[in-house]
This record gives sequence, C-alpha cells and structure tokens, in this order.
Amino acid sequence: MRFFSLMATAGLVASLVPGVVAQEEQLYRPGPETSGTIKVWTWPNNDRTFQALMPAFNEAYPNIKVEVQGFPNADNNYLNTVQRALLSNTGPDVAMIEIGVLALLRERPQWVDLSQDPYNVDDVIDNFAPFAAGNVTLDDGKIVALPKHTGPGGLFYRRDLFEQAGLPTEPTEVEAAFADWDAFIEEGKKVVVPNERWLLANGLEILSTMMAQKGVSWFNAEGELQLDDPIVLEALTVIDKAADAGLISPFNMWSPEWQGAFGRGQIATIMSGNWFGGLLKRAFAPDDAGKWGVASAPADETGNRSFNAGGDHIGILETSQNKEAAWAFVSWIVTDGESLRQQYQNDDLYPAWTPAGSADWINFEDPYYDGQNVNEVFADVQANLIPATLNSNDNIVGSAMETAVNNIVQGVATPEEALAQAKSEVAARL
Repeated sequence: MRFFSLMATAGLVASLVPGVVAQEEQLYRPGPETSGTIKVWTWPNNDRTFQALMPAFNEAYPNIKVEVQGFPNADNNYLNTVQRALLSNTGPDVAMIEIGVLALLRERPQWVDLSQDPYNVDDVIDNFAPFAAGNVTLDDGKIVALPKHTGPGGLFYRRDLFEQAGLPTEPTEVEAAFADWDAFIEEGKKVVVPNERWLLANGLEILSTMMAQKGVSWFNAEGELQLDDPIVLEALTVIDKAADAGLISPFNMWSPEWQGAFGRGQIATIMSGNWFGGLLKRAFAPDDAGKWGVASAPADETGNRSFNAGGDHIGILETSQNKEAAWAFVSWIVTDGESLRQQYQNDDLYPAWTPAGSADWINFEDPYYDGQNVNEVFADVQANLIPATLNSNDNIVGSAMETAVNNIVQGVATPEEALAQAKSEVAARL
C-alpha cells in the first residue's frame, strides 16, 4: 500500500478540497485506501466537534476509525495528561495543542517532524496564517504540528442595547464612535445601567487587546519579562478608568453568572476571538439572533485595531503505530474544505489554512449578526495583527496579571500598586 498519494495538480487540489482556492503548492495526502484505528486527544467541546466531523471524514477515509477522547482544560487537566504521555512515551496517535500551552509542549522531541518525508509540510507552510505557522516551526526548521484554527479578535456588541443607549449600531459607525480607548470609555458610559448592565465582561479584555495591538507579550523573543513595557501600565490605567465609570461587570470570567449575563442582556460588548461567536450562538445567547454585531476593537494611537485571541494546533506523536492514518486525519482536519466549512459554520472556528478565506461559506450574511458578513472584520484582523511571542512561563505571568486586574477593578489597588504586586509574584515564582 502506498503511504502517500500526490495530488497531481492545483486544480485537483481544489476539486478535492471544496471551497478552497487552488494553490501552486501541492499537498501530500494519504490515499483513500488508508486503514486502521487511531486515538485522538483533545478537550471539550472540541471532542464534540471532531465527533460531528466523522461522517464527512469517513466519506474520504472509510477504513479509518477515529477514537476521540476529551480531557477538561480546568486545572490544567489536559495539559498535564499530555505532558505525562510525552514523558512516558505513551499516549494517543494525535493530540491537540492550545496556543496558551504551545510553548510548554513544542520543544518535546516526541512530536513527529512534519517538515520531513513523507509529510513535507514546509512545502505548503506558507498557506497557513504566518504567525500560526511560525508558532509551530522551531529554530531548526522542525514543524511539530499544523495550525488548525486562529483567533482573530473583534468587538462583539449588542445592537439592540446600543440602539437603546443612542449609540450607532452598524459596524463602521461603531468603530468611528469607539475610535480609541478614551472614546470607548466615554461613549460606553451611555449603555451602562448601574448594578444591572455593563459595557465590558471583564477588565482583562482591555489589557490583552492593548498589549496585542502593540505586539507586546509577557516575554520578548529573548525570554525577557515585559511587564516594564509602558503599554502594560497604560492598559491598567485604562482598566482603572473603566472600572471607576462602572463599565466592567462584577462576574468572574467563565463563571455561570458571567456566562448567563450575555443571554440576560447584562453585558453589551466583549473583545474576544472569532470563536466566541460560537459560544454566543450555541451556549450563552442562542435566542439572540439578530441582536449582535461585530466591529474592530478600539484603535491605539497608530490606528491599529488588530489582535489575536486564541488558536489551536494538532500534531502526531512519534509513538503512533499508524502514522499514515494519523496524517490522513490531521491533514484532512486542517485543510479539507468540508472539514473547515463544518467547523466554521457549526462552531465559528476560524481556519488557519488561508486559502479558505475566499470560500463562500466563510463570507456570508450571518443572520445571528443581523445579516453582517463578520469575516470582513476578522479577515482584515488576521492579515494585520502583530504576532505574539510565546513563552513556557506565560501562565505564571498571566495568572499574576489576572489578579492585578481584579484588584484594580475591585478598587483594592491602584494600577501602580497592582503592577508592582504582580512583578513580585512573578519574580518569586520564576
């Protein structure tokens, strides 16, 4: 049996990958005769996403059985499970890697190098979002995984609440009203009802967005901590102003109260990645079709509104006993037009595979957003965002800064005090 069959022409690529524009590069994929059973590890609700894709996958590969297992992300359950598997040379054939822990996992030697024969992903790596491709490519050229989805960010907003408050409701008009962060606070006050309705879901949105717009991460490429960068204190000061104006909800992020607040109309906006739309549609506010819109985030002083918030990747373990079937699954998941279409339309997962950006299924008038084609926002964001620098200690700094933001919002610390406390906590833990 041939391990891989070459798609001979770009036209054939397009015919086998519906909705994806033909490229000069050619993609190696296993033939449909490939067979066997593989195990795939991921997290909820991505396990549900994979299960829903199985009928389409088995049309292409009828002889491959995929056993999907989801481990919760809470308390680092999934991360710890994958780390134990890597250390003991056990585990599944295929594993997902979330962007927040990619730096912790990508240097492990147990990942198959997808730049080598027979995969040769380096031939087509330019067809993935550049920052995502960079995240999975090591300094020596090893490609440890394929980017699956990215998280181009935007400002999700309630059209009906904006209209009630006398704010504009069309995306371009919202962007004009929220031209910068000062305007965001001043104009945003109009939508607030004290102790009943807030502009923002959580103060961390401001910090993460403002830092991303400047291209500042917790660490720079040399591994140096960046908490002394002026944008950090500037963002904390904006959070302080927003909190003083009563703009930030009191709910803990991801708590049941926080989740329910969207459906109750208590939160007017949230700055998040494209994927958040899937949560609104199918979990937090499924009855609110037509009430939401998406605009670009407030701009920094250079006019930049772009930021990334999220992303995931998928790799093969060296211990896999059926790398042919594993590659069939991985390559199909991240590049096949039907796979990407279902993931986008069912779960609002934004493809890292850039040829999909011109497909009809990603450019349509979405009734949930009152007929808006939200890809006009997200495509521009993905094309212009500044890549983040990932570090294995990001979770330590992120935890300390979350505490700092909460202390500012609760009024128990000034921005300067909260930042100093975070620096001390990080220094102690590092």
